[in-house]
Amino acid sequence: MMANYTLEKEFLKKVENNNDKQNEREILNKDQIKNLLLKYPKLPQDYLIYLQEIGSGSFRECQFNIASSLFDLEDLGLNNYYELKSNVWFFGDNYSGDFSGFDFDKNDGNVVEFWHESGELYYTNKPFQAYIREQMLMDENGKEIL
Repeated sequence: MMANYTLEKEFLKKVENNNDKQNEREILNKDQIKNLLLKYPKLPQDYLIYLQEIGSGSFRECQFNIASSLFDLEDLGLNNYYELKSNVWFFGDNYSGDFSGFDFDKNDGNVVEFWHESGELYYTNKPFQAYIREQMLMDENGKEIL
């Protein structure tokens, strides 16, 4: 079943201040998605659909940030401080130094988290859509998690 982000878009309209620049996002076009897939062919569909429907950028006044492309520890200049599998690529962060991404060696589409304090990978066993709802503080029915 194809992911659909209607519920998430409606939720963000209710909980975000649309005048706050921290909530600005950029919708990726088909060419940008195509380029991502050329570079990372194992990207899960629910992540790609999110980028096309909601877009890259932060939500809920910097609760979480989704990048427009994937990155790794080397891109951040952190590869000398942490050891990490080479096929883990991140899509976002929680503004506290922890990153979220995918382990392409597993190729299961589930999100992994990199915890900077311990330098460990945590396997969430959640697909992107379920994971990103949690980061939005939204339950599966579109209600705010308090």
